[in-house]
Amino acid sequence: MEEECARYRCEGEDGSPITVLEFQYFDQAETKAGRRRYPGAQRLALSTGEAVRYIDPTTFEVIGSGELLRRRNRR
Repeated sequence: MEEECARYRCEGEDGSPITVLEFQYFDQAETKAGRRRYPGAQRLALSTGEAVRYIDPTTFEVIGSGELLRRRNRR
């Protein structure tokens, strides 16, 4: 299974607002102690599904186009 775990407000190179979504895969299993969740890999994407790469705490890159996205200041 996969679930959204975070959203990052960013802006594109042209100043347009854009949101980067962070997803995490996880597995669930029934054990003697009850249901357990096991976290797995994470991925970043735009709402359109385009893959995004983490560069540093304030920068992401759209893999297909090379466009850099800057995180907006938190208020």
